[in-house]
Amino acid sequence: MQVIIRADASREIGHGHIMRCLSLAAALRRRGAEVKFLCRSFEGHAFATVGQAGFHCQPVNEDTPMPPCDWLVVDHYALDASWESAQRGNAKKILVIDDLADRPHDCDLLLDQNLNPEGPTRYLPWIPADCPQLLGPHYALLHKNFSIERAGLVPRTGRIGKVLICFGGSDAPDATGRVVDVLAEAFPHLILDIVAGSANTHAAQLQERCVWHPLITLSVAINDMAPRMAHADLFIGAGGSMTWERAALALPGITLSIASNQVMLCAALAERGAGVDLGPIENFDAKALRKEVARLLDDAQRMRDMSGKLAALCDGMGARRVSKIMMA
Repeated sequence: MQVIIRADASREIGHGHIMRCLSLAAALRRRGAEVKFLCRSFEGHAFATVGQAGFHCQPVNEDTPMPPCDWLVVDHYALDASWESAQRGNAKKILVIDDLADRPHDCDLLLDQNLNPEGPTRYLPWIPADCPQLLGPHYALLHKNFSIERAGLVPRTGRIGKVLICFGGSDAPDATGRVVDVLAEAFPHLILDIVAGSANTHAAQLQERCVWHPLITLSVAINDMAPRMAHADLFIGAGGSMTWERAALALPGITLSIASNQVMLCAALAERGAGVDLGPIENFDAKALRKEVARLLDDAQRMRDMSGKLAALCDGMGARRVSKIMMA
């Protein structure tokens, strides 16, 4: 089976689309499919990340013809039915990955891995009437390492010793730096494991913050997020795809949305008691962050409750499920 994935990454877009598509690509490859990525050469692109995962990444522009394929996977907010319909001559089937439900699609399968109270009705105005929908974190596209780590996960005590801080591949607003400044001053006894993406332009400044603090470490462009999450006690970072990685490993967290498409999910988790949401980064409040961390340090039961509610939402097997459906 020949699969083409059309997705982009940049400092503005972030790397979430590429990362979840890489998880699907790996699951498809394990089933014998051949997978290739088509990506624009934006500043902060993820060509190296795709290549390191063992997939060919072809640079494209608006006029690049679509190679023939059995499945075309489209994970892109700027593409809709007009573009998808134009690819029908070369793509036998089209899978659209979306979470906005704000534009029409011409697809044979739709995947939205996030929580949406509206359920299937949300996409009815936007997709063909006979298009199946794969909805919810049961289908979240995660690297296989998350299901492996989940199998050996030790029950969480709710006590906080190590905090994992990550705001994705680019973190244009430097949310990481703001959070580190607050925690390093207010909670110097905590171990801070900071992860920055390859497109993060603030890495040098972050490193300067870490030099003088023996309990703060910074890692850039890592590929071991699953074990890091398994061994952390609290997460502070963005929403998006990392939400389901955390859920698979029952890692409770405090979220700050750094993109508009993260706001709804972060709020939904907070309403379910599965997380703490401090809203968009534009409204960052250092005092509120200190207050929430202090509360969680004193409330192990609440931490355990959040862990359990998260773990019930996602088991890390979504990429396997979606790849099986596509191959069938």
